[in-house]
Amino acid sequence: MRTIIDTRPMLEGQRSGVANYAARLVSALLDRAADPATAAYTLFCNASGRRYPADVPAAGPTIRHSFHAWPNRLLNLSVAAAGRPLIEELAGPADIVYLPNLNFVATRLPLVATVHDLSFVRYPEFFSAKQRLWHDLVRPAELLRRSAAIAAVSEHTKTDIIDWLGLSADRIAVVSPAAGEEFRPAGAEAVKSVRRTYGLDREFFLVFSTLEPRKNITGAIAAFEKLGGDTELVIAGGKGWLYDGILRRAAASPAKDRIRFLGYVPDRDRPALYAAALALVYPSFYEGFGMPPLEAMTCGTPVIASFASSLGEVVGAAGLLVDPYNASELAEAMDCIRREEALRRSLSAAGLARAKNYSWEKSAAALEQLLRTAALGK
Repeated sequence: MRTIIDTRPMLEGQRSGVANYAARLVSALLDRAADPATAAYTLFCNASGRRYPADVPAAGPTIRHSFHAWPNRLLNLSVAAAGRPLIEELAGPADIVYLPNLNFVATRLPLVATVHDLSFVRYPEFFSAKQRLWHDLVRPAELLRRSAAIAAVSEHTKTDIIDWLGLSADRIAVVSPAAGEEFRPAGAEAVKSVRRTYGLDREFFLVFSTLEPRKNITGAIAAFEKLGGDTELVIAGGKGWLYDGILRRAAASPAKDRIRFLGYVPDRDRPALYAAALALVYPSFYEGFGMPPLEAMTCGTPVIASFASSLGEVVGAAGLLVDPYNASELAEAMDCIRREEALRRSLSAAGLARAKNYSWEKSAAALEQLLRTAALGK
């Protein structure tokens, strides 16, 4: 079976959840391709003035590269307006096309697309006008209706898709993310090193997400204000849409001297940063999956998360689940974590056990089966 894989989601300079999902899942999928007679992949990319991401696997018996340098706006406009060029015209003959994220694509081949969440449908107010226009032009409803099959990152996202489009559950498989191999309990020296790097001298709660309204970082700040003592709130993540409102909220906080922003943190520092924290605080209003809670659990860090959308599915009984609209409830959970060492140990052990349910190998096997089924039209 010959599969075209769209690697454009991997082009993010500072990768977030979707880009990491694409890179790690594609890598795991290609690792399974030992015989070109049974599985062959063409890695399609379009990036005017740029190259493939550094971690794209090298060409070989089961892997071909198809790199193009069209201006992206021109390519996207042509696909949206005229339905051309077909991706198979650019990448070469194939049996099926796989999109790790919704994107501009024209094809006459069976199509499989991954859906990470339906936040653009459920909460359009969390997106800028430019982002809403992008989704309008991609036409996700039309794209998914004509897909031979769909990969959803969680059961919650699968249910969202069914409710939105009325599609049969048989067309949708859950292909979850997993934490990378670098996420594991960090040793004492690694923790000391990351504390020195970021100047973290005191105990702290960690918020790890892009700075944008949907992540409810202002809710975490409001809850933190209810805690006394010297504990810090450390917020790590790149700037997203309307990030300035979050910065203003922190600057106006009576606890502002104990609130720290680290900016984007590279993958190499994340496991030790998780391990150094009292807990990860993740009160997002809506998530298709929620990678930071899984990464934190894999590192043995207690998790406090919203019970909204998919987060309860991911965290389960291995963390403390709270109402994202109730700052007092979140503050109480944070205070319990801070005061009760036995609770921290219990949640750490439970998180490590739960995280073992997820692996990229398992997800790659599920995607491989979905691609084969879709290519055969069954």
